[in-house]
Parts: sequence; C-alpha cells; structure tokens
Amino acid sequence: MDLVDLIEKRRFLGREFLLWLWFQGDLRENRFDVEDFGPCDIQLEGQLTLTQEKEQSRLKGAIPSAAPEAREALRQGKLPTQARMRIERGELTFTFVLQSDSLALSGVRIPAQVKEEEDERFYERMYLVEELEAMLGALYSEFLAQRLSTSWEQTVAPAIRAWVRGETVDAAALTKLRVKPLGRRPGQSPSDKGDAPAAGRASRPTTMAPPALDGSGRGKAKAKAVA
Repeated sequence: MDLVDLIEKRRFLGREFLLWLWFQGDLRENRFDVEDFGPCDIQLEGQLTLTQEKEQSRLKGAIPSAAPEAREALRQGKLPTQARMRIERGELTFTFVLQSDSLALSGVRIPAQVKEEEDERFYERMYLVEELEAMLGALYSEFLAQRLSTSWEQTVAPAIRAWVRGETVDAAALTKLRVKPLGRRPGQSPSDKGDAPAAGRASRPTTMAPPALDGSGRGKAKAKAVA
C-alpha cells in the first residue's frame, strides 16, 4: 500500500479526533487535563466545516459548534474536517486551524514573546510552537488510546451518538474514563510518523459511520505572535 492509499484509508481517524475533541469539550465545559501540561481550556471557535462525501456545511460565528446547524449536520452524517481552535494554558493562548484529514495546522498564532534579543525571541518562538505541537500530540495520544480500546465500542461511541441526538449523557462517567495513553516521544505532534503504527490498527468504524450516528438512517443519504 503506497502513502496516498494509506492516508486515504486512515483519513477517518482525524475526523473522529476532531469530533472527539468537540464532544469532550462539550462535556467538560472546554476544560481538559492534558498529559504533561495540566489544565487547559480548549474550544472550537470562529469557523467549523463538516463534510460527508461531497456535501459540506460551513459554519461561522463566535462558537459555531454550539449552533443548532452544527448538531444537525452531525445528525445528517457529516463529520468535522476543519475547525479553528483555541488552547489556553495559564496565561498562554494559542489559536490555529486544524485540518482533520491531514492533522495539519495553519493560521497558527502563538503567545507574544517577552524576550528582547532577536536570537532569544527566535528560540522562544520555536519553544512555543513545539509546546503547541506537544499538547496536540498528548490529546491525539489520549484519543487513540480510547479509540483502540474496548471502551470505545462499549462506552465512548454510544455516548457520542446519544450526544448527537440531543440525549442526556453521563458526563461524570466519561470524564473519569481513563485509558493508558499510547507511547509518545516528547514534543511529538499528532502527524508524526511515530503514531502511524498505532493508528494503522484502528479498523474503519461501523459505530461512527453516518447511519449509526442517527438512528433515523438519514446518515445514509506560519506561526504568528499575538500582540
């Protein structure tokens, strides 16, 4: 299997990752406990694109994921393929656009540097970019650990489907759910090849396919500092 075929075959994982972040953020009021980084506020904001085959829903607004149209798009079987996100950790704020199919970042804004010397500012800038990549790597590792565990089919996927339908979800039980994270090198980003073998073991989902999200069957149908 060549690289293009492999990317196409595993494309669904990135979409599920973004959906998982959206779902978990809704349950946790956007408060995540990120491995190695501690408490972080993570939110989808500004723009959100959901796709099913050739159909797309593009939403804009302060919090597009909270719009009724966003949940309706999920019920129609669409999954998120692009979202602008904000991560706040202490006094540090990062914003970026995540492309779920490739796990690529664009429009990255990092916290304003405090160093005065140009060479020191450069290293501080690189450190902040690496910190953002490491936080996303930790989140992706947590997602994959759940995705590859029995708890996905037994607990997580059914809860996501219920959430999409607007039903009550046991948020306390889900936020307490802990699966041992997959091995990850320090600073490893979600798109690093080190995670590829683990991702390759995830079979294409049946529970997260559009018909399963909606019981009605309708589913068939460069870093920039912030001043």
